[in-house]
Order: sequence, then C-alpha cells, then structure tokens
Amino acid sequence: MKSILRRFTLPLLLGVLAAASGPSLRAEPRLPLSDWKELTLELSPALIVKADLTATVAERTHPNLVERSGTIQPPPGSSVYHLTVETRLKWFLSGKTWLGQLWFQPDLTALQRTRLKSGPTSNYKIYRYAERGVYRVRQKPEEPDQAQQSPQTWPITSENFYPFPEATARQCDFVSDPYALLLLLTQDWPEDEAHVCLFNKQNVYRVALRRNGRQTIDVDYRRQDSGSRRIKTQIEADRILIHPVPVDPDARDKEPFEFLGMEGDIEFLRDPRTHLPVQIEGEVPGFGQAKLKLTRVKLRSP
Repeated sequence: MKSILRRFTLPLLLGVLAAASGPSLRAEPRLPLSDWKELTLELSPALIVKADLTATVAERTHPNLVERSGTIQPPPGSSVYHLTVETRLKWFLSGKTWLGQLWFQPDLTALQRTRLKSGPTSNYKIYRYAERGVYRVRQKPEEPDQAQQSPQTWPITSENFYPFPEATARQCDFVSDPYALLLLLTQDWPEDEAHVCLFNKQNVYRVALRRNGRQTIDVDYRRQDSGSRRIKTQIEADRILIHPVPVDPDARDKEPFEFLGMEGDIEFLRDPRTHLPVQIEGEVPGFGQAKLKLTRVKLRSP
C-alpha cells in the first residue's frame, strides 16, 4: 500500500491507496488544502468553470447546513472545507449556469452540497449528507419573475431521501461528493489504481482513479501568487482516468455520473510538478466531447 500524500508528513496523511483488488480510499486524519485557491478552466466560449476553495470552522458552517434526522455534523471547533464551483455552458442560442457549493470535512466526508441552476428551467437543490443516505431538497420558482429572487424564497416542490445501497458498507469507508475530486486529484498521487465512493444525484458510485502514463501537452495560463505571470510551455502531463461504477448496479432510476457538466468516464491531465489540473476531458450532454484547459490559477499565500 502507498500513501496518497507522499510528500507530506504522517499527521497530514489522508490514508492509503490500494490496488484495484484492495480496499477503498480510507479516510484518516485530514487532507491538506491544495496549493491553489482559485482555478479557472475553459473551453472558450462554450464552457467555463471557476472554482474557489477555502477553509472555515464548524461554527460558521452550521447556519448553512439543513437539519434533518441523522445528518452528519462537524465537531465543534473542527475545520470544514468550502468549495464553490461555477459552471457556465453556452451553446448556440442556449445558455445555462450552475453555481455549486460543497461543505466537506478534511477527511473528504461530505456534509452538504447545493446547486443553483439558472436558465430556462431554474431550480435549486440541496444535498444534505447523513450517516445512511442523502436528503435532497428541490425548489423552483412558480412564476418567471420569481427566478430573480433568492432561491430560498421559492416554494419547495419536493424532498426525497436516498438511502445508501447495502453494498456501501462493504465497498466504502466513507462517502464524498464529486466536487471533492478537485481537491483529491491535485494531491501527490501513487502509481496504483485507487477507489473513492461518491454520491451523485441519486446513487453512490465507486469511482476508480487510474494513473495511465503521461501525455505531451501545451499549457497556457495565468498564474497569480505574489505577482502575476503567464505560463506558456509544453509539459509531460500525468494522465488520470476517472471511471465510475454504481455500487448497486441494479438500482432503479440510475442517472449518469456527472462532474463539471461531464458525464461518464473523465480524464484529468495534471502537471506532475505543480499538481495543477491543466486539462479535464469528458462528454457534455448535448454538446459532445469537451476539453477544459486551465487558463488561470491563484495560489495561496505562503
């Protein structure tokens, strides 16, 4: 077995990654924040993704979390990571925007995800994680004029609870959210195949993370730290394949695994030195194969 964070000291290790036949990625103490604070990836002008990752404390998180029976609560005084992801898709005369927020613990255990969809069919969804499943609260405006108001004022149209499949206890040490891949995949990475369990819309997926050699790629992005400079060069990027499989293959109403508007298998290309995702490639429904390229990164202050 190999540590996911070889370059960090033992107290900071998240856990161990095993080969495909071994156990899942195990959540132990904490995964440190990535070196990046903000990322922008683009397939201009059709698809733009902006991500912002910060740390907060449990007490500031509680007001944002929906209370339901059995929901996971961060311990008082503990750290909570907050990830905001804005995805904009523009194709011919249509346009959609998704604004997502994820609160999760440093061991990757998800607490809550929200998703605000703007466009012809606006809606607001809250996914609140519990010990044995996920609550989904869905809201939408009754009249077009209401779409300009806060989504919290929209009438609740439905609330559902999606229990984890029985196989989750055997296959998963914990359950996280697809957005957490943005943090996980920018950490130090072993050569073995690994697995992590992620809840997507209605189902739990056991997601294989496979390192698959390297690929030459041109990169061109703006890097901001103490100053700002343009990085334009060619690198040998690590290829990491993301292959999701439902924990319960016989579950009804299965929806495709989705990440940043892409469905199914996804490929990350990552700078082996900085661990930045320089390209994300996958299938976008109604659009086709998309390659998101890194165009801007803001690093954390030392």
